[in-house]
Amino acid sequence: MKMADMHIHSTFSPDGVSSMEEQCRQAVKQGVSIICFTDHVDFNAVELNMGRIKDNRKQNFKVDEYLSEIERMRFLFPELEILSGVEFSEPHLFCDEFEQYTKLPFDYILASIHHCKNGVFPGGINLSESQAVLEYYDFMLGSLERCEFQGIAHMDFPRLFFDNWNIDEKILCRILQLVISKNIALEINTSSMNENCYDPMPSVRILKKYIDMGGRRIVLGSDAHNSKRIAYGFNSIISKWHKSLDIGYIKGREFYSL
Repeated sequence: MKMADMHIHSTFSPDGVSSMEEQCRQAVKQGVSIICFTDHVDFNAVELNMGRIKDNRKQNFKVDEYLSEIERMRFLFPELEILSGVEFSEPHLFCDEFEQYTKLPFDYILASIHHCKNGVFPGGINLSESQAVLEYYDFMLGSLERCEFQGIAHMDFPRLFFDNWNIDEKILCRILQLVISKNIALEINTSSMNENCYDPMPSVRILKKYIDMGGRRIVLGSDAHNSKRIAYGFNSIISKWHKSLDIGYIKGREFYSL
């Protein structure tokens, strides 16, 4: 099976380490066929984390410069299919801004939740697990219900910051029902995986629930901010899940199987 990494960041993201060219060069080296740059778009004006506050709106990339660099990469790496995208945080809270981005020529709109209510980052140092669970999935439901996008990123992302992370079964089922009914691709994000941890995001338990409910549509995303992480853990995911799930990619806002 060809590999498509549908969640990669470049230096167009404020936390990106590797340039687009560095990411492309590494993708070719690793035999990845398709990549999508999903650089951050975040309109949260008051991010509160560890007592620090920042305005994320000031860090959004300039779209024309981003698209120009995408075209340059396509010229430099003709052997690699390079797709354009954004990772848009909490789209239901910024409907006007989100609508403007959906009108732009991105191949892929990836929605994600990075904050809880009042702009609080969902980490254990910032709020309790029980409160984070309620607020995080309330935001996810809001985005799924109100916005149109093609993929949902790292569904249980806050579990990275808590000793335990238990989602209510009814809430989980409602989220997965919306993902399936709206033909949204569920991302398997491998940024949580390392030599000692197989569990991607969402967890294996959630993936099994997704399959039990009839879900099949999957994209793989390394969430690589550094080129060393491109397609990390993909081979193990593909070997374990390719018979149960339809692994693919998004191009022109449409899902294609690999």
